[in-house]
Amino acid sequence: PLCNFISTITLRKSKDRKTLSLSSKKTESPLCNFISTITLQKSKDQNRFLNDEDYYGGFEQEDIDQLLEGIQSNYMAWCSGFAPLVVGGNMDSVVVQEFSRTLFNMRPDISLRLAHTIFSFDMRPLLCHVTVPCHIIQSVKDMAVPVGVSEYLHRNLSGKSVIEVMYSTEGHLPQLSSPDVVIPVLLRHIRSDIAD
Repeated sequence: PLCNFISTITLRKSKDRKTLSLSSKKTESPLCNFISTITLQKSKDQNRFLNDEDYYGGFEQEDIDQLLEGIQSNYMAWCSGFAPLVVGGNMDSVVVQEFSRTLFNMRPDISLRLAHTIFSFDMRPLLCHVTVPCHIIQSVKDMAVPVGVSEYLHRNLSGKSVIEVMYSTEGHLPQLSSPDVVIPVLLRHIRSDIAD
């Protein structure tokens, strides 16, 4: 097996909120062929949304400020507009409607705080601590996570990694919008061992 343990990562923000500390522990697992996956989550799978001098995360500060303002000023309208952009479909799509329903069920104040946290966090300094093999699977048109982010992860993770861009999917949630495409890709990656 690739590994027989689950790695637990704990991130702690310092009191000044400017530095992060990382600790991890290995836990024995009875699952024989368990594939260890570390997901560094700021949201779903991104290490930073804001563009930087040498990094393209997909958003300028103005974009994030507008997004937060939309949540604060008219949450229902924001949900209706945001869902099709993120999922990659139109409002008539069952997947978009389901994602919209999920957003509508969240309290606006919690959604605003969550969005603020998601869009202000930067995981890039922690990537060098990830030493397990990583399979990076990316949708070709993802308004939240451009393909360049996957390439950045691939270059900056300490362990071996492979990237697969799924050219027949779009949106940030291809597992919902295109499960017929995503499931075979996931199964192929689960079966392949890049550790050698």
